[in-house]
Amino acid sequence: MKPSNALIIQSGGSTSVINRSLAGILTESLKLRSFSKIYGAIQGTNGLLKRNITDLSNISSSDISLIAATPGAALGSSRYKITQSDASNILNVLSDFQIAYLFIIGGNDSAANVKELGRLSKLNGYKLQVIHVPKTIDNDLVGTDHSPGFGSTARFISLATMGAGKDAQTMGESAPITIIEVMGRDSGWLAASSSLGKNNYQEPPHIVCVPEHITDYGDFVNQLENARREFGYAIAVVAENSRDTNGIIGSHEKVLHEDQFGHKYFEGAGYYLSKFAESQLKVRVRYEKPGTIQRSMVSCISSIDASEAQMVGTKAVQYAVEGATEVMIAIKRDEIASTYRSSTHLTPVEDVADKIKYLPETYFDENRLLPTQDFKAYALPLIGSPLPKFADLLR
Repeated sequence: MKPSNALIIQSGGSTSVINRSLAGILTESLKLRSFSKIYGAIQGTNGLLKRNITDLSNISSSDISLIAATPGAALGSSRYKITQSDASNILNVLSDFQIAYLFIIGGNDSAANVKELGRLSKLNGYKLQVIHVPKTIDNDLVGTDHSPGFGSTARFISLATMGAGKDAQTMGESAPITIIEVMGRDSGWLAASSSLGKNNYQEPPHIVCVPEHITDYGDFVNQLENARREFGYAIAVVAENSRDTNGIIGSHEKVLHEDQFGHKYFEGAGYYLSKFAESQLKVRVRYEKPGTIQRSMVSCISSIDASEAQMVGTKAVQYAVEGATEVMIAIKRDEIASTYRSSTHLTPVEDVADKIKYLPETYFDENRLLPTQDFKAYALPLIGSPLPKFADLLR
């Protein structure tokens, strides 16, 4: 029997809108009726390897709507690097379930898996259309204007920075400095997003550290102290993999974890810098690390992010039916429209896998250690409704 079924996999770190892409795939698949059955792998690629697969063919529209509004990966996720040794097992599973279409919702590492699965299927003569549906809060996928998941997390970080700033300003000399460490892996998109609510020099953040630019400890402490003296408080936002001249800050410490893709996890640059600043300035320095809250806070979901996450899922099905394979569904911003609009196009997955999109030089002022207006113009439309305005009686 000719394979005609579809399989959906969610992979890598979750986002608050990853399930919108899942909902888009399910809704469009049921609408077009192009697949005999629609399956989902439980716990990502691990579920595929273990044949832990569920039938989603008869899922109701009300259940799809509930899934869309749920954070985390509804099917479960995993971080697993597919290699040549997995070929026989994976192709046997796909064949047994008669899978002709494979949708992988994920980030950089998922793009690498899509590329490898395309290669393995062709090498073994198995007809498979494999589509990369993008998601990553890190916003580091090349070939797309931005990535679903980024806008909502950027909104959370903006609000968290604004709130932490008011707290530090309120507490004054008893706790005048706060350092917030945010996610982003090897790029500074999320750390830069902390500046989206900053409208003048006094407002936070006063310093932003990103992996694209070397952090000098002396400059960092001096700018913290200057802000504290001038404004009565100081807020720094530090990307988790910010670097000094020796590499990732704090990487001389013990590696806490290393995943299959070779990504190493340390105590954190923000933690190290907070201890250093406290020792130098002799004042209390609060260290905040939101962690996975950044990517799961549903109250901070951007309406733009949610709609685009669903859009890439919907378009993935349409492109697959038209014959596309080994591609990522990329987002294109309308540069002419007076209000923000976007559409989709296809980017070959080989141009995405194992690559990182860094902050452009024009998006960060290395002397001020702050993002530029060019960055704000890029990112503000992606976080949805306008950020709140706060009162200030302490100026």
